[in-house]
Amino acid sequence: MNKWIAKWFKIYLKSYINLILYHRNVYPANTFTSTTFQAFNLPQFVPINRNPSLQSYIEELIDDLLSKLSHIYRINICINDAVTNLCLEKYVLDFSEFKHVENDSMPAEGEVFDEFRSSLNSLISKLEKLRQIKDGSVVFEIVINAIELELGHSTTSFTTDKKEMMAFDRENNWTKCQEDENLPKEDYEAGNFQPKIKMTSLVGCDIGPFIVHNFYETLISGNAILSSIYMDNDE
Repeated sequence: MNKWIAKWFKIYLKSYINLILYHRNVYPANTFTSTTFQAFNLPQFVPINRNPSLQSYIEELIDDLLSKLSHIYRINICINDAVTNLCLEKYVLDFSEFKHVENDSMPAEGEVFDEFRSSLNSLISKLEKLRQIKDGSVVFEIVINAIELELGHSTTSFTTDKKEMMAFDRENNWTKCQEDENLPKEDYEAGNFQPKIKMTSLVGCDIGPFIVHNFYETLISGNAILSSIYMDNDE
């Protein structure tokens, strides 16, 4: 991978995940600090959750994702109903056109920096306008779509190599599953009619081999589901 993409992608993902957790009220706003993490010369600091265990998880997750990126075509940050685990919102980074090249001269560092900055600005602008979520009503989940990625296989021989042991641990941290539309069933008595998903495009990255599409999806269904999650405009 281009060294500039690898360098700034870590900061981008850390910002991307924390911004979603903050603006979608996965954790209380008072558990974030908004005065210490400056990313990509954005006009405001990026809110970072102060829980060290959560940040360790996010940083380990990012390292793991980067090590598997040649097999990953989508990274999904899912906002789920805390009770039913139904996916209500999904923030997607699509790498289906990303070209894995080692040329460090193209794109240049400044170009990579500007692409990530523009993408985060777009995300922030949309997040600030979304309908607010009630306290304690959602959780988050990281889901990847991958090709030819074998996970969870037992080792055939014992190893003491730290990198091999870490890779094995990371593989066993993932749970394999099939794609699921994750839509509620129609229930006329409960007021759930013809559930739909709305997709909204965000600014991604597109320069040379560095192509990442960015969008988010929101569930549109009967009020019986969404009224318990989202605040009314007058709340």
